[in-house]
Amino acid sequence: MVLQTTATLVARAAVGRAQELTLHAPALARVLVPGQAILIKTSWGQDPYLRRTFYPVAIDDETWSVRVPPSPDWGHAWLSAAPLGAELDCLGPVGVGFNVPPGVRHVLCVGADEPAWALLPAVQVAESRGLAVALAVEARSVRELIPTQRLPAAVEYHAITPDMGWPTQRWAELLTGRASTPEQGLLAWADLVLAAAPLPFYSQLAEAMRRVRYDLARGVVQVLYPASFLCGVGACQACVADVAGGRRRVCLRGPVFDLVELGGRD
Repeated sequence: MVLQTTATLVARAAVGRAQELTLHAPALARVLVPGQAILIKTSWGQDPYLRRTFYPVAIDDETWSVRVPPSPDWGHAWLSAAPLGAELDCLGPVGVGFNVPPGVRHVLCVGADEPAWALLPAVQVAESRGLAVALAVEARSVRELIPTQRLPAAVEYHAITPDMGWPTQRWAELLTGRASTPEQGLLAWADLVLAAAPLPFYSQLAEAMRRVRYDLARGVVQVLYPASFLCGVGACQACVADVAGGRRRVCLRGPVFDLVELGGRD
């Protein structure tokens, strides 16, 4: 059920090139699932009328945090400058989030660029359940990587940036293993894969899964479709996309889908 509630801005911190805002709204925090979206009104008045879409990067019992990356959008600029104590009109949670089913022992979280930050709450949930968790992230620069201190100590962390050299090859070796050695990659190790990345990345992930497991089976890979929502309840149909075998409203069927439903295509 989507709630409309007021959240209080209680903390702000610079994280890399972005700002991270922590908002206090217990009624919303307690029902949020990693991967679900929140729509925030970014002004005191009626302009801009449309809310901005955010995927929380931290969730606890009473608060949740969102990232505001550098952006020409003036709604983002307004939110970045909002004073502590500001009361923000929020709508959420929107859609279906990540789900770690019973029986899973090894969870691989894999992401690229800004969407990868939305994996952090899923990492925390899986690790708190005593599961073995690995996180593999690609970013454009070291400054944009998720800091290691944001992760539980038990999480195995792999980070790749272009300045490390041959990122495409390193991704392939990391996920599928090296062809010259019998060592398995992370996809063979994982019982469940949770991914958050730009859409073209999912085609590569589907190909890698087929290479390792000879098939793309339902229930093994969940992916976050990085959409922006206008209404969040399916009424406007602005988020309709080709998923799940047809034209579907991402805010209702997603934003987390089984990779099979995306067909491995962008």
